[in-house]
Parts: sequence; C-alpha cells; structure tokens
Amino acid sequence: MSNDPLASNNPPVNVAAPASLAGWVPSHMLWRDGEPVIQWALLGEERLLDPFFEQTLQRVMRRPFQQLFRRETTVDEVLAWTAICQRLPLRGVIFHMSRCGSTLISQMLAAVPHHVVASEPAPLDLLLRAPLHRPGLPLGTHLAWIRAMVAALGQPRTGAEDAFFLKLDCWHVHQVDLLRAAFPEVPFLFLYRDPIEVMVSHAHMPASWTVPGIVHPLVLQLKPEDWDPQHPERYCARALAHICDGGLQAAARCDALLVNYTELPQAMYNRVFAHFGLALGDLPAMLNHSHRDAKSPGQRFESDSAAKQAAATPNLRAATAQFLQPVYDRLEAARVRQLAIDSPTP
Repeated sequence: MSNDPLASNNPPVNVAAPASLAGWVPSHMLWRDGEPVIQWALLGEERLLDPFFEQTLQRVMRRPFQQLFRRETTVDEVLAWTAICQRLPLRGVIFHMSRCGSTLISQMLAAVPHHVVASEPAPLDLLLRAPLHRPGLPLGTHLAWIRAMVAALGQPRTGAEDAFFLKLDCWHVHQVDLLRAAFPEVPFLFLYRDPIEVMVSHAHMPASWTVPGIVHPLVLQLKPEDWDPQHPERYCARALAHICDGGLQAAARCDALLVNYTELPQAMYNRVFAHFGLALGDLPAMLNHSHRDAKSPGQRFESDSAAKQAAATPNLRAATAQFLQPVYDRLEAARVRQLAIDSPTP
C-alpha cells in the first residue's frame, strides 16, 4: 500500500484519457447544475511565492494575454487527472487563529526551493463546504474530491520540488476531522497568539469573516443574531474563541502541534522542524526569510505586540476577557503539556 496520503482509495471515474493539467492550477470553483466545476489558470513553472495563493494568481493574470489561458473541468476530470499526474506528498497542514504568524511559517517553508506551499487557496475552501450545496453528499465522494483538489494544488511547478505544505483559512480548523479523514498521516499544526493582539489587529483592519454578510456565521459556528453592529468586537471575539477551541480539539484528536506566536521564528528550527520532518539543508533559506515581514516581504520584520497591547480599547478588552481569554488559557496549558512531553525532565 502506498504511503502517499494523496494516493487514496478514490472511487473510479468514467473519464477516459484525461487531458493534461500539468502547469495549470485550480483558480476557482463554482457549482453548475449541482455539480462542482473547477476553473484553472496556467502558471507553468511559476512558483507560489507570494504571501497568499490569490496574490500569485492575480499577479500572473495581469500579464499580457494571460487571460487567454483559462479552462474549466468537471470534478471527475480532476479525479482522473490527479490519479495519474505527478504530484507531491502533502507534508504538513497549518491551521491558525488568524493574525498570529501563520503567513511567516508558510513564507519560511516556501523559501525552500524544493517546497510548494499553497496559502489559503480559495478553490479548496469552496470544496470543503460542498455539503452546503449538496446535502447528503456521501463522505467518500467528498473525501475523494478534497484529495484530488489538494493533489492538483500540489503539482510540482519546476520539477525540483519534493514536498507540499498547505496553509488553510482560520475557520477550517472546524473541519479538522474531515481533513484528518482525508489525510490520516499528515502532521497538523495550530498556531495562535495573545488574544488582545489578534483582536486589535482585526479592529484596525477587519478580515472578511468578521462581517456576517461576507462569510456566513455558520462557517464560524456562530448564529446571525450573534452580530451586533454596535459591538462588532463581540462577534469577532466569539468567532476567535470557537477557532481556538477548534485548535484544542485538533491537538486532542489529531495530534496537532500547538505553537504560540511568541515562539516564532525559533520554533521553526526545533518543534516545527521536527513535526514537519524538514531537512537540515532547508535551514539557511528559512533563516534568511525569517527576518522579513511575512505580508510585505520587502520590509524587515518589526514586532508590534507592545503597540497592539497599548491600542486595546476597554470594550475590546471586555469582549476578549468574556469570550476569548478562557480558551486561550486552555490552549496555553495544552501547549505546556506538549512541551513537557517533547522535553521530559531527566
């Protein structure tokens, strides 16, 4: 039996001689007549080096005539192609609280030439939510779709790569059991940060999911009535609390490694290094990238923790204390237990 988690027991598909999708990458997914349709963009040997998957797509698609290189496939065609295509083993999945250093981790991994890293790819997000569009979707079919999408995202770009890493959106921790079923042996990681600092970040520059009309509350395990336009910090704190609780569940049920923002970048050279099975030769490239601002790679990283703590308003602190601080404290306790196991006292 293969040790490749992507080489799974996918159901047979009735597609003969699938067309080659080498050099193409899934750019979007939509539903048509109740079936998923995958849209593709031609990347060729372009590596996914931008902080986010979408940024690479947008940059490439701005090139002259690039809009001409588009295509659509059914999900069955994707299943057929990924069953025979060259693809990389998935070596790690990064879950996170948001605004907590996950982009730094993905950028350090992407700095290694033989890695492919997809950071928050929208087509996978839409596919993970497939049961909302297809109630009653068999679990086996859903898992096969997920594996095929990950295989398509993880195709080698230059031919020199040997490992694929996936950074998900923060709400995907709620689907950790589904992803564990899809990839039983792949190491998971959950990253988090002091809740005041995360809350201040969203207060200054709100993420799309902090507004219910953009990301449905159910995706965040919330209800529409949890939104109060007079106190948006409460909605954000509730959502983050559920995400952090998901991180606890990921550690308990799926052996996810818990990492606090305060451990970065040093944790990349010890705890994360061992967890993801990285090679010693990867260290120089990762170290070189660790000094850069993850979201603005042209700038040097400067800590903003003190500034964020000072900027917290009384309402923000109250919402954090009520909804978020208790689960953060439990995360810290669970991480300390992991550290004790990793480094037992002589």
